[in-house]
Amino acid sequence: MDPSTRLITTKASADGCPPAPAPVEADIDAGSVGRARSGDAAAFEILVRRHERWVFSLVLRMVGNRHEAEDIAQDIFLKAYRSLRDFRGTARFSTWLHTIATNHTLSYLASRATSRRREVADTDADLPPRMDRLPDSAPRADQELERKDLRSLLDAALARLSPEHRIVVVLRDIQDLSYEEIAEVLHVELGTVRSRLHRARAALRASLAPHLDTSDA
Repeated sequence: MDPSTRLITTKASADGCPPAPAPVEADIDAGSVGRARSGDAAAFEILVRRHERWVFSLVLRMVGNRHEAEDIAQDIFLKAYRSLRDFRGTARFSTWLHTIATNHTLSYLASRATSRRREVADTDADLPPRMDRLPDSAPRADQELERKDLRSLLDAALARLSPEHRIVVVLRDIQDLSYEEIAEVLHVELGTVRSRLHRARAALRASLAPHLDTSDA
């Protein structure tokens, strides 16, 4: 097996099709959600404690900065608390929370990208012509990556994916959501989930291949 594929758990069968969906389980959050909707702050705190680790992990994998991830995770739970009245229970609370976390994080990334483009444009206006600039003497990113462990390599490879491809990898291979749950969270068709995940995994393998020993492949 290509060592790069060991970093991503595919969960797919040999013919490329996703596994059959697991039986629907009872929502263990239902009781706490009901009390929280009635104004019980302690019940909502239970929900926060139950889900805060995966929410933070999702955000961190998407934004790549711990301090930003902490702030965004807090905003997500605040948004969830304010939106509890809109939760109808047609899906599990965790799926509903995944939707809020995903949408909020993707919106943050889009806003951050716009801000950075503006900053670059403002900075470039004050720089001398490109031919007069000194070459950057900082180590290249790939040289820095060689000194890091596989976790760091994977995080860096994830960061190079587009947000729409990164999120499907995070939701499937890290958060372990089913294809159906991802389609529900992202409001897309199942086929779109599969195609995005296939392309994202291929991009990750290509990105990681130079840093891995493939002699036993």
